[in-house]
Amino acid sequence: MAYGTADDAGGDCLDAYLDIATKVLRSERRPLSPKAILASAYRAGGVPSSLYGRTQHKTLQARISEDIVLQRDYSTFFRTAPGRFFLREFLADESIPERYRRPVPTRRRFRELVRGPALALDKGTLERVAHVNSPIDSQAIFRLLRANTFRYEDPRQKNPESVFCRSFVCVQRDRSLLSYRLGRYREDRDTFMSKRSIGFTAFVHEDECTLFNYRTFGIVDAGVRATRIDLDVPELPASSSQQPIRSRLSHFVWLSQPSGANDLLAIVHFDCPTWFEPAKRRLALNDLRWIDYEHVNDLDDFDPWSRIVLTHRHGRNVGQSQRLGPSEAHHRRRERVVSEGSNRDI
Repeated sequence: MAYGTADDAGGDCLDAYLDIATKVLRSERRPLSPKAILASAYRAGGVPSSLYGRTQHKTLQARISEDIVLQRDYSTFFRTAPGRFFLREFLADESIPERYRRPVPTRRRFRELVRGPALALDKGTLERVAHVNSPIDSQAIFRLLRANTFRYEDPRQKNPESVFCRSFVCVQRDRSLLSYRLGRYREDRDTFMSKRSIGFTAFVHEDECTLFNYRTFGIVDAGVRATRIDLDVPELPASSSQQPIRSRLSHFVWLSQPSGANDLLAIVHFDCPTWFEPAKRRLALNDLRWIDYEHVNDLDDFDPWSRIVLTHRHGRNVGQSQRLGPSEAHHRRRERVVSEGSNRDI
Protein backbone atom coordinates (compact mmCIF):
# COMPACT_ATOMS: atom_id res chain seq x y z
CA MET A 1 0.00 0.00 0.00
CA ALA A 2 1.34 3.43 -0.92
CA TYR A 3 1.31 6.06 1.79
CA GLY A 4 2.41 9.02 -0.31
CA THR A 5 5.69 10.79 0.34
CA ALA A 6 6.48 12.96 3.30
CA ASP A 7 7.19 15.81 0.87
CA ASP A 8 3.44 15.93 0.24
CA ALA A 9 2.99 17.26 3.77
CA GLY A 10 5.22 20.22 3.04
CA GLY A 11 6.93 20.06 6.44
CA ASP A 12 10.60 20.03 7.40
CA CYS A 13 12.58 16.82 7.83
CA LEU A 14 11.69 16.31 11.47
CA ASP A 15 7.97 16.74 10.82
CA ALA A 16 8.36 14.46 7.81
CA TYR A 17 9.38 11.64 10.16
CA LEU A 18 6.19 12.15 12.19
CA ASP A 19 4.16 12.21 8.99
CA ILE A 20 5.68 8.90 7.89
CA ALA A 21 4.99 7.30 11.27
CA THR A 22 1.39 8.51 11.27
CA LYS A 23 0.67 7.10 7.82
CA VAL A 24 2.32 3.74 8.49
CA LEU A 25 0.67 3.19 11.88
CA ARG A 26 -2.72 4.24 10.51
CA SER A 27 -2.36 1.65 7.77
CA GLU A 28 -0.94 -1.14 9.96
CA ARG A 29 -3.41 -0.59 12.86
CA ARG A 30 -0.96 -2.03 15.40
CA PRO A 31 2.00 -0.73 17.44
CA LEU A 32 5.38 -0.85 15.71
CA SER A 33 9.00 -0.09 16.50
CA PRO A 34 10.73 2.76 14.62
CA LYS A 35 12.67 0.22 12.53
CA ALA A 36 9.46 -1.54 11.54
CA ILE A 37 7.78 1.78 10.72
CA LEU A 38 10.60 2.78 8.39
CA ALA A 39 10.80 -0.67 6.81
CA SER A 40 7.10 -0.53 5.97
CA ALA A 41 7.43 3.02 4.62
CA TYR A 42 10.37 2.06 2.38
CA ARG A 43 8.47 -0.94 1.00
CA ALA A 44 5.57 1.35 0.12
CA GLY A 45 7.82 4.02 -1.39
CA GLY A 46 6.76 6.53 1.21
CA VAL A 47 10.20 7.86 2.22
CA PRO A 48 11.37 10.91 0.24
CA SER A 49 14.92 11.19 -1.07
CA SER A 50 15.55 14.13 1.26
CA LEU A 51 15.54 11.73 4.22
CA TYR A 52 18.63 9.57 4.45
CA GLY A 53 21.18 8.27 6.93
CA ARG A 54 22.32 5.08 8.64
CA THR A 55 20.40 5.69 11.86
CA GLN A 56 17.06 6.96 10.60
CA HIS A 57 15.23 4.72 13.06
CA LYS A 58 16.97 6.51 15.95
CA THR A 59 15.96 9.88 14.54
CA LEU A 60 12.37 8.66 14.19
CA GLN A 61 12.28 7.30 17.76
CA ALA A 62 13.72 10.51 19.15
CA ARG A 63 11.21 12.61 17.22
CA ILE A 64 8.19 10.57 18.36
CA SER A 65 9.45 10.48 21.97
CA GLU A 66 9.93 14.24 21.97
CA ASP A 67 6.41 14.76 20.65
CA ILE A 68 4.97 12.56 23.43
CA VAL A 69 6.93 14.38 26.16
CA LEU A 70 6.02 17.86 24.91
CA GLN A 71 2.41 17.23 23.89
CA ARG A 72 1.54 14.55 26.46
CA ASP A 73 -2.17 13.68 26.04
CA TYR A 74 -2.36 15.87 22.94
CA SER A 75 0.38 14.04 21.07
CA THR A 76 -0.60 12.06 17.98
CA PHE A 77 1.31 9.11 19.43
CA PHE A 78 1.57 7.06 22.58
CA ARG A 79 3.96 4.38 23.76
CA THR A 80 2.60 0.83 24.29
CA ALA A 81 5.93 -0.62 25.44
CA PRO A 82 9.57 0.52 25.42
CA GLY A 83 10.42 1.34 21.81
CA ARG A 84 6.92 0.63 20.41
CA PHE A 85 4.45 3.31 19.36
CA PHE A 86 0.85 3.64 18.24
CA LEU A 87 -1.65 6.37 17.32
CA ARG A 88 -3.85 8.02 19.92
CA GLU A 89 -6.73 8.09 17.44
CA PHE A 90 -7.10 4.32 17.98
CA LEU A 91 -7.42 4.48 21.79
CA ALA A 92 -11.18 4.09 21.69
CA ASP A 93 -11.34 1.75 18.67
CA GLU A 94 -12.65 -1.50 20.15
CA SER A 95 -11.93 -3.39 16.91
CA ILE A 96 -8.25 -3.20 17.90
CA PRO A 97 -7.01 -5.52 20.68
CA GLU A 98 -7.10 -3.91 24.11
CA ARG A 99 -3.40 -4.64 24.71
CA TYR A 100 -2.57 -2.35 21.77
CA ARG A 101 -4.59 0.48 23.32
CA ARG A 102 -2.88 0.52 26.72
CA PRO A 103 -0.50 3.50 26.98
CA VAL A 104 2.64 3.34 29.07
CA PRO A 105 2.94 6.76 30.79
CA THR A 106 6.05 8.74 29.92
CA ARG A 107 6.25 9.78 33.55
CA ARG A 108 3.82 8.64 36.24
CA ARG A 109 1.75 11.65 37.20
CA PHE A 110 0.91 12.26 40.84
CA ARG A 111 -1.40 15.09 41.70
CA GLU A 112 -1.00 17.40 44.64
CA LEU A 113 -3.64 16.49 47.21
CA VAL A 114 -3.61 20.03 48.63
CA ARG A 115 -2.40 22.89 46.45
CA GLY A 116 -3.50 26.08 48.14
CA PRO A 117 -6.80 27.67 49.22
CA ALA A 118 -9.91 25.55 48.62
CA LEU A 119 -13.66 26.12 48.51
CA ALA A 120 -15.26 26.24 51.96
CA LEU A 121 -18.58 27.13 53.58
CA ASP A 122 -19.17 28.40 57.06
CA LYS A 123 -20.46 25.70 59.38
CA GLY A 124 -23.22 27.95 60.70
CA THR A 125 -24.42 28.70 57.17
CA LEU A 126 -24.53 25.02 56.25
CA GLU A 127 -26.51 24.19 59.38
CA ARG A 128 -29.46 26.12 57.99
CA VAL A 129 -30.00 23.76 55.07
CA ALA A 130 -28.37 20.43 55.88
CA HIS A 131 -28.19 17.50 58.26
CA VAL A 132 -24.98 15.65 58.99
CA ASN A 133 -24.77 12.27 57.22
CA SER A 134 -27.87 12.92 55.10
CA PRO A 135 -28.08 13.53 51.33
CA ILE A 136 -28.48 17.16 50.35
CA ASP A 137 -30.02 18.32 47.08
CA SER A 138 -27.32 19.94 44.98
CA GLN A 139 -29.45 23.01 44.29
CA ALA A 140 -29.62 23.80 48.02
CA ILE A 141 -25.82 24.02 48.11
CA PHE A 142 -25.59 25.99 44.89
CA ARG A 143 -28.04 28.55 46.28
CA LEU A 144 -25.69 29.11 49.19
CA LEU A 145 -22.69 29.43 46.88
CA ARG A 146 -24.46 31.84 44.55
CA ALA A 147 -25.32 33.99 47.56
CA ASN A 148 -21.55 34.45 48.07
CA THR A 149 -21.57 32.61 51.39
CA PHE A 150 -18.33 30.79 50.56
CA ARG A 151 -14.62 31.49 50.77
CA TYR A 152 -11.33 29.98 49.69
CA GLU A 153 -8.93 29.12 52.49
CA ASP A 154 -6.07 26.75 53.19
CA PRO A 155 -7.37 23.38 54.48
CA ARG A 156 -4.17 22.94 56.49
CA GLN A 157 -5.25 25.78 58.78
CA LYS A 158 -7.90 23.43 60.26
CA ASN A 159 -10.45 26.16 60.98
CA PRO A 160 -13.20 24.44 63.06
CA GLU A 161 -15.85 26.76 61.58
CA SER A 162 -15.01 25.84 57.97
CA VAL A 163 -16.57 22.98 56.02
CA PHE A 164 -14.46 22.23 52.95
CA CYS A 165 -16.10 21.03 49.77
CA ARG A 166 -14.53 17.96 48.20
CA SER A 167 -15.48 16.29 44.97
CA PHE A 168 -16.01 12.57 45.63
CA VAL A 169 -15.96 10.79 42.28
CA CYS A 170 -17.44 7.30 41.96
CA VAL A 171 -16.22 5.54 38.82
CA GLN A 172 -18.97 3.23 37.64
CA ARG A 173 -19.83 0.82 34.87
CA ASP A 174 -23.28 -0.75 34.84
CA ARG A 175 -23.80 -2.03 38.43
CA SER A 176 -20.11 -1.97 39.33
CA LEU A 177 -18.04 0.63 41.17
CA LEU A 178 -14.27 0.90 40.98
CA SER A 179 -12.63 0.47 44.37
CA TYR A 180 -9.12 0.51 45.82
CA ARG A 181 -7.34 0.48 49.18
CA LEU A 182 -6.14 3.70 50.74
CA GLY A 183 -2.40 3.89 51.39
CA ARG A 184 -0.23 6.32 53.31
CA TYR A 185 0.33 8.48 50.20
CA ARG A 186 -3.35 9.43 50.19
CA GLU A 187 -4.44 9.09 53.76
CA ASP A 188 -2.96 9.29 57.26
CA ARG A 189 -6.17 9.18 59.31
CA ASP A 190 -6.46 5.95 61.31
CA THR A 191 -10.11 5.40 60.39
CA PHE A 192 -9.24 5.58 56.69
CA MET A 193 -5.86 3.84 56.56
CA SER A 194 -5.89 0.54 54.61
CA LYS A 195 -9.65 0.74 54.15
CA ARG A 196 -11.32 0.18 50.78
CA SER A 197 -12.63 3.28 49.04
CA ILE A 198 -15.07 3.86 46.18
CA GLY A 199 -14.22 7.53 45.76
CA PHE A 200 -11.48 9.61 44.18
CA THR A 201 -11.49 12.84 46.18
CA ALA A 202 -10.22 16.33 45.47
CA PHE A 203 -10.48 19.76 47.04
CA VAL A 204 -12.02 22.43 44.81
CA HIS A 205 -9.47 25.18 44.23
CA GLU A 206 -10.19 28.65 42.97
CA ASP A 207 -8.64 28.07 39.56
CA GLU A 208 -11.02 25.14 38.96
CA CYS A 209 -13.88 27.61 38.40
CA THR A 210 -13.86 28.90 34.82
CA LEU A 211 -16.20 30.54 32.33
CA PHE A 212 -17.21 27.06 31.20
CA ASN A 213 -18.21 25.66 34.61
CA TYR A 214 -18.96 28.68 36.79
CA ARG A 215 -22.54 27.47 37.39
CA THR A 216 -21.15 24.52 39.34
CA PHE A 217 -18.13 26.41 40.72
CA GLY A 218 -15.78 23.86 39.13
CA ILE A 219 -16.81 21.18 41.63
CA VAL A 220 -17.42 18.42 39.08
CA ASP A 221 -14.44 19.32 36.90
CA ALA A 222 -12.10 19.33 39.91
CA GLY A 223 -13.04 15.75 40.73
CA VAL A 224 -12.96 14.54 37.14
CA ARG A 225 -9.53 16.11 36.58
CA ALA A 226 -8.14 14.40 39.69
CA THR A 227 -9.71 11.06 38.75
CA ARG A 228 -8.27 11.16 35.25
CA ILE A 229 -4.81 11.78 36.70
CA ASP A 230 -5.13 9.02 39.31
CA LEU A 231 -6.34 6.47 36.75
CA ASP A 232 -4.22 7.83 33.89
CA VAL A 233 -7.27 8.10 31.63
CA PRO A 234 -6.00 9.28 28.23
CA GLU A 235 -7.43 12.28 26.43
CA LEU A 236 -9.05 11.36 23.14
CA PRO A 237 -8.25 13.47 20.08
CA ALA A 238 -10.95 15.91 19.01
CA SER A 239 -11.47 13.85 15.87
CA SER A 240 -12.46 10.72 17.83
CA SER A 241 -15.88 9.30 17.03
CA GLN A 242 -16.26 7.95 20.56
CA GLN A 243 -18.66 9.55 22.98
CA PRO A 244 -16.91 11.74 25.58
CA ILE A 245 -16.71 10.52 29.15
CA ARG A 246 -19.83 11.56 31.03
CA SER A 247 -19.88 12.74 34.62
CA ARG A 248 -22.73 14.12 36.67
CA LEU A 249 -23.34 15.47 40.13
CA SER A 250 -25.76 13.36 42.15
CA HIS A 251 -25.98 15.13 45.53
CA PHE A 252 -23.97 16.43 48.48
CA VAL A 253 -23.34 14.88 51.89
CA TRP A 254 -22.07 16.75 54.95
CA LEU A 255 -19.82 14.47 56.99
CA SER A 256 -18.41 15.17 60.44
CA GLN A 257 -15.52 13.23 61.98
CA PRO A 258 -14.91 12.56 65.70
CA SER A 259 -11.77 14.67 65.37
CA GLY A 260 -13.98 17.68 64.63
CA ALA A 261 -13.16 17.82 60.90
CA ASN A 262 -16.09 18.65 58.64
CA ASP A 263 -16.31 17.90 54.93
CA LEU A 264 -18.99 18.54 52.34
CA LEU A 265 -18.74 15.77 49.75
CA ALA A 266 -20.06 16.38 46.24
CA ILE A 267 -20.97 12.89 45.00
CA VAL A 268 -20.06 12.72 41.32
CA HIS A 269 -20.80 9.74 39.08
CA PHE A 270 -18.13 9.13 36.43
CA ASP A 271 -19.16 6.72 33.67
CA CYS A 272 -16.17 4.56 32.75
CA PRO A 273 -16.16 4.03 28.97
CA THR A 274 -15.94 0.52 27.57
CA TRP A 275 -12.70 1.34 25.74
CA PHE A 276 -10.86 2.02 29.00
CA GLU A 277 -10.14 -0.67 31.60
CA PRO A 278 -8.46 0.80 34.71
CA ALA A 279 -8.24 -2.49 36.58
CA LYS A 280 -5.77 -3.85 33.98
CA ARG A 281 -3.45 -0.87 34.00
CA ARG A 282 -0.15 -0.39 35.80
CA LEU A 283 -1.23 2.13 38.40
CA ALA A 284 0.05 3.27 41.78
CA LEU A 285 -3.21 2.28 43.47
CA ASN A 286 -3.58 -0.58 45.93
CA ASP A 287 -5.86 -3.55 45.14
CA LEU A 288 -7.76 -1.83 42.33
CA ARG A 289 -10.88 -3.80 41.39
CA TRP A 290 -14.55 -3.55 40.48
CA ILE A 291 -17.23 -4.34 43.06
CA ASP A 292 -20.96 -4.92 42.63
CA TYR A 293 -22.49 -2.14 44.71
CA GLU A 294 -25.74 -4.09 45.11
CA HIS A 295 -23.94 -6.93 46.88
CA VAL A 296 -21.60 -5.31 49.39
CA ASN A 297 -21.53 -7.57 52.42
CA ASP A 298 -18.87 -6.03 54.67
CA LEU A 299 -19.34 -2.29 54.99
CA ASP A 300 -16.77 -2.22 57.80
CA ASP A 301 -14.08 -2.93 55.19
CA PHE A 302 -14.72 0.51 53.66
CA ASP A 303 -13.56 3.94 54.79
CA PRO A 304 -16.14 6.13 56.62
CA TRP A 305 -16.99 8.24 53.56
CA SER A 306 -17.48 5.23 51.30
CA ARG A 307 -19.68 3.55 53.90
CA ILE A 308 -21.99 6.56 53.97
CA VAL A 309 -22.17 6.77 50.17
CA LEU A 310 -22.82 3.03 49.82
CA THR A 311 -25.46 3.18 52.54
CA HIS A 312 -27.32 5.95 50.77
CA ARG A 313 -27.04 4.05 47.51
CA HIS A 314 -28.64 1.02 49.10
CA GLY A 315 -31.22 3.15 50.92
CA ARG A 316 -30.17 1.72 54.27
CA ASN A 317 -30.53 3.52 57.57
CA VAL A 318 -27.19 5.01 58.61
CA GLY A 319 -28.31 6.15 62.00
CA GLN A 320 -30.19 9.10 63.36
CA SER A 321 -29.43 12.31 61.47
CA GLN A 322 -28.40 15.18 63.67
CA ARG A 323 -30.60 18.23 63.89
CA LEU A 324 -28.31 21.23 63.59
CA GLY A 325 -30.18 24.50 63.64
CA PRO A 326 -33.38 26.19 64.81
CA SER A 327 -34.70 26.68 61.29
CA GLU A 328 -33.47 23.30 60.06
CA ALA A 329 -36.87 21.60 59.83
CA HIS A 330 -38.20 24.32 57.54
CA HIS A 331 -35.20 24.21 55.23
CA ARG A 332 -35.11 20.43 55.30
CA ARG A 333 -38.73 20.23 54.05
CA ARG A 334 -38.01 22.79 51.32
CA GLU A 335 -34.61 21.74 50.12
CA ARG A 336 -33.32 18.35 51.25
CA VAL A 337 -33.95 15.68 48.64
CA VAL A 338 -32.51 12.22 48.39
CA SER A 339 -31.28 12.75 44.87
CA GLU A 340 -29.88 9.34 44.02
CA GLY A 341 -32.21 9.13 41.08
CA SER A 342 -31.68 12.65 39.80
CA ASN A 343 -29.12 12.02 37.09
CA ARG A 344 -28.59 15.55 35.86
CA ASP A 345 -25.74 15.99 33.44
CA ILE A 346 -23.38 18.79 34.49
